[in-house]
Amino acid sequence: MLNKRKLGTRILAPVVVVTVLFSIVLFLSGNMLIERTIRMSLNDLIKAKLAEIDVALDRVAGAALGQAALFSRTGPVLEAYATAYQGNIGEASDPSMERARQQLRGFFNSIETGYRDVFNGNDLRLHFHLPPARSLLRLWKKKQDRSDDLSGFREAIVAISKGKHDPVKGIEVGRGGFAIRGIAPIHSVDGSYVGSVEALSDFDPVVKDSVSDDREYLAVYMNKEHLTIATGLKDQQNHPVLGDAFVFVNSTRREVTDPLICASLLEESQVNGKAEQVMGDYILTVVPIKSYSGEQVGAMAYVYDARGPFRMLKMIRAGVVGLCALLLLGIVGPLVFVVRSITSPLNKVIEALNVSSMQVLDASTHVASASQSLAQGAAGQAAGLEEASATLT
Repeated sequence: MLNKRKLGTRILAPVVVVTVLFSIVLFLSGNMLIERTIRMSLNDLIKAKLAEIDVALDRVAGAALGQAALFSRTGPVLEAYATAYQGNIGEASDPSMERARQQLRGFFNSIETGYRDVFNGNDLRLHFHLPPARSLLRLWKKKQDRSDDLSGFREAIVAISKGKHDPVKGIEVGRGGFAIRGIAPIHSVDGSYVGSVEALSDFDPVVKDSVSDDREYLAVYMNKEHLTIATGLKDQQNHPVLGDAFVFVNSTRREVTDPLICASLLEESQVNGKAEQVMGDYILTVVPIKSYSGEQVGAMAYVYDARGPFRMLKMIRAGVVGLCALLLLGIVGPLVFVVRSITSPLNKVIEALNVSSMQVLDASTHVASASQSLAQGAAGQAAGLEEASATLT
C-alpha cells in the first residue's frame, strides 16, 4: 500500500535541511565579517590616537628644544657664562656664579614679562647648567642662590656634557614625575662647550589634551624604581603602587581606569611593546613610555568606551538572525504550498489506488476460496469414482 503521509515529508525535508544549513552559514559568515570590520575600525581608531599622542609629545619636545636653542648663543647668556667661569664652577656658592645668575635674571626680566602676558601668567621654564651636571639658574626660581649638583638624578644633562654635546629632547623623570625636555648645548665664542640650557614642559597636560572624546580615557604609570628621583610621587594615597612595580601618576578619569588596569597588563606592555585587552564594554591598550634615550620608564594606558560599536554589533547580529529567519520562511513557506498543491492530487490518486487494490484483494480472496471449494469437490468426486470402480471390480 502506498504511504501518502510520507510523500510531502520526503520532498520537504531535504530542502528544509539545506535552507537551515545555508542560513546558519550565512549568519556565521556575516557575523564574522561584521565583527571583524568593527574590530578593525576600533583598532584603527586606537592606533591613530596613540600615534597622535606620540606626535604631540614629539612636537612639544621639539618646541622645547627650539626654545632652548634660541638662548644658547645670545650675547648676554655667553657673557653670564664667562662670568661664571671666572670663579670655581664646581663650588656651589661661588660668588662668580651668583653674579652670573644676576646677569641672566637681568637679561630675561623683560622677556619673562612678555611671556607671562601671552601665556596666562605662566613662567618661562628655562634651566641653565654647567658641566658636568650642575644647576646655574632655574629661571622660574627667583631665590636660587646656589649651584646644586644634578648628576645624581639628571642623566640627560650628564649625557649632553659628554661626547659631541648633541642636543637632547624627549621625556625624562624629574622630581614631579615625567617631564618633556629640550636641552641645547652652549658654546663660547671660541667654540668650546661651556654648559647647556634646558626648556621644560609638563607631561600631563600634553597627554590630557590628546583626549578629545568623552569615550576616551588615559592613565599614566611610572616604573617604581624611579621613585628615588620622582620624590613628588611618594604619596601613596594619591599615587598608589601597582604590583610592586608601577606607580600611578595621573588619569583623565580615575574612577574608570583604576578598576580596569592591572599590573600584569602594564608588565605585558613592557615585555611585548604593547598590551591589549577587552574588558566588558572597554578596550584597553597599554604602551610603554620611553625616555629621551629609549629606556622604558613607565606605561600609558589608553581606554576606549566601545559601548556604541558593541551595541551596533548586537543590533546587526539580531538583524542577520531576522534575515536568516525570513529567508527560511521565504523559501520553506512557498515550497510547502507548492508541495501541497502537487501532493493533494497525488494523495487522491493514491487513495483511489488503495481502494482498488483492496477490492482486487477481496476478489482474489473470494476466487481463492472458490477454487479451494472446487478442489475439495473434485477430490470428493474422485474418491467416489474410485470407490465405485472398486465395487464394480
